[in-house]
Amino acid sequence: MTLDMHFYFEDDNHSETVLLLHGFMSDLESMKSIGENLSDEYNLLYVDLPGFGGSGSVRHDYDMEDVSHGISEILDSLHLDKVHVIGYSMGGRTALSFGVLYPEKVHSLILESASPGLADKEEKAQRLEIDRKRARKITEDYQKFLDDWEGMGLFKSQQHLSEEVFKAQRSMRERQQPKEVADSLLKYGTGVQPSYWSRLENLKMPVLLITGSDDRKFVAVNKKMAESIEKVRLETVGGAGHNIHLESAEKFDTIITEFLK
Repeated sequence: MTLDMHFYFEDDNHSETVLLLHGFMSDLESMKSIGENLSDEYNLLYVDLPGFGGSGSVRHDYDMEDVSHGISEILDSLHLDKVHVIGYSMGGRTALSFGVLYPEKVHSLILESASPGLADKEEKAQRLEIDRKRARKITEDYQKFLDDWEGMGLFKSQQHLSEEVFKAQRSMRERQQPKEVADSLLKYGTGVQPSYWSRLENLKMPVLLITGSDDRKFVAVNKKMAESIEKVRLETVGGAGHNIHLESAEKFDTIITEFLK
């Protein structure tokens, strides 16, 4: 099927383009802090994933592989043969899906706090039930859900962020539409997306895996991922949690700039 995804293409006539894919409850604007530091050497393609920003979820019947197909169609519409892909968390899962399904369109993959999904059926079923409960909470009381989400241990390391940065992140989350957010979670969240563990060995492009040292679950996941990827670089950023590009922006920018070169 065709997904109508909103995107913004910053074409400065560079020879290569970087595609940036955002995380859950945000939109393409959240990735512009990364793109700004790459704009001297790369064209930039920002995409609102389904359910966020200007891309609807509720009106479509789709799954993760349809999202990857939609991204492929965006590249075709812009006459882009290959791109570097940077994805954060949910965007990282999407970037990995795109790399698995359309390897011929990927120069390199940069996956920040990402995973290939869940291979264990029981674990996947448990996660789907968690996601269903979250979807209900999102539609019942979105502000309460945001309070609970920001209080999760996953984001404890963000307590040192300035009030200005934290408020900007909260404002972006509040701009999203609860019904769209909830719907997206049930269509390409971790509980329903395909597991790509068995296909990691098929990735032949250079892959950079980035995690924050305080995000122990994803550090372990990414170490295991690295064992199956041929051309892989694994980076763990000290003192950071799940959102490295927000919590340790300078280190993150240095790492991805060196990798892309």
